[in-house]
Amino acid sequence: MIKFFFVIVYILIHPLLANAQKKDSKYLPGQYKKYHRPIIAKLGNGKFQSAISELKAYLKKAPHDEETLFCLALAYSGSGNGAEAFNYAKKAMSQGLPFERFIAGPRTLNEALLKTDGFIEMMRSSSVKLVHGPMIGDLSTDSVKIWVRASKESEIKVVIEGVTAERVQALAKNDYTALIPIRGLEPDTFYHYQIFQDEHPIDLGIEPGFRTQKDGGGDTIKIVFGGGAGFTPKYEHMWGTIKNHKPDALFLLGDNVYIDRPEIREVGQYCYFRRQSRPEWRKLIASVPVYAIWDDHDFGTNDCHGGAAVDEPKWKPQVWLDFKMQWPNPEYGGKGNHPGCYFTHQFGQRVEFIFMDTRYYREPSEGQMLGPVQLSWLKRKLKNSKAEFKVICSSVPMTPGVKPGSKDTWDGYSRERMEIFSYIEKNKISGVFVLAADRHRSDAWRNDGFGSSYPIYEFMSSKLTNIHTHKIIDGCIFGYNEKPSFGEVIFDFSKGNPTATYTAYSIDDENVGSVQIKLKELQYKK
Repeated sequence: MIKFFFVIVYILIHPLLANAQKKDSKYLPGQYKKYHRPIIAKLGNGKFQSAISELKAYLKKAPHDEETLFCLALAYSGSGNGAEAFNYAKKAMSQGLPFERFIAGPRTLNEALLKTDGFIEMMRSSSVKLVHGPMIGDLSTDSVKIWVRASKESEIKVVIEGVTAERVQALAKNDYTALIPIRGLEPDTFYHYQIFQDEHPIDLGIEPGFRTQKDGGGDTIKIVFGGGAGFTPKYEHMWGTIKNHKPDALFLLGDNVYIDRPEIREVGQYCYFRRQSRPEWRKLIASVPVYAIWDDHDFGTNDCHGGAAVDEPKWKPQVWLDFKMQWPNPEYGGKGNHPGCYFTHQFGQRVEFIFMDTRYYREPSEGQMLGPVQLSWLKRKLKNSKAEFKVICSSVPMTPGVKPGSKDTWDGYSRERMEIFSYIEKNKISGVFVLAADRHRSDAWRNDGFGSSYPIYEFMSSKLTNIHTHKIIDGCIFGYNEKPSFGEVIFDFSKGNPTATYTAYSIDDENVGSVQIKLKELQYKK
């Protein structure tokens, strides 16, 4: 009887509790990444009143959503109403939005806000000088690059004890970013660094530092990789989970932000800026080197192809320039003559990672994913590599059938895929496997049908902070899609037979699947 009573009570009060939870929720429901991008697109096109009306409707659903309040500040600022822009800026900051978000902009929209007396006074009393970063990248035994975004045009100086200070100008034409190269470092050495703006030291709230690579690459190398990082406030602590793993590098393999409006520059800026302002992200990138390529959502639109031409569609060159401003990569394709996001990164002669650009030159009518220039580059890198493991990093999977019915993966470019693996076999190249993203899950695959004399393993992970999930496909070694997740690969050279161990971890740091491959398994056989 008592049990029956509690069941009745639960049935009666559960809807009330559910409604209370909905009312108490700070953020808009569902796929959060999709709400504010269309708003910024309207602002970029000058449709301020339409955007304001839509944003106020959002506020009725979630009155304390700081992104909605931020966008209202931009909308009023863009329309010339600085006073109302400042009013909403204060509301957004009261909900925890970082002050530097309003400095970052986009600058085409925040001018009226920045000129208000109230905001000028806040700037005067604030210690904020560095809007975004620092972020480290292109780390080797003797050098590193440090990326920042400043609050204004200024000289940025990085000082490392015992190393000559390096200075770079942060300019408006580069969206106030600066990339500072540091050379003359010692292998396997931990360095603290300090940043100055116009000779004034910047208090970052942390003591940033990094360790240079070991000579030869070291006996153990740990990298973390993933994609599918749509902005979702409740999942932004993912970056803290990754930081706690203390990886030697973080590889972002595409859909690192979700832009989907390449023709409107403000949308891309907005999507990058809201991630770059997150404290969890900033703590991670200040000490872990980051390497990034794009996929469809941070290059163009869903399942897009850039086409064979270098400068068509018209938005392609600007998207490339903006991408270069966001990351400290070693290179960006063939530079000006053949832009893109492809490059390589090595850990001595232990491991070489070859990052591909699968969007800029993709042309379905010609069956090309990479295009002839990049394909030749890839073959050359594979053939000339002295590394024991050679890891191809692709934004989309190479394994057949992992996105059933779709031609957006390498299934739509099977001739070029077979050309790559036939080249590997013909040239007796050993030690190759693949890292990929795109599918919103983490899984591992073994491929025996690529024409090579050893199996081609592919490890995939692309649900870093996304809500949307893709189902597990039969045939994988393991698959996981319940929570956001990331991939970790540990290379172990301490024993006679080197290994690479792929483990997928959930956002809550749960080991959700693992597989180990041995280098001797990845050897060319006559």
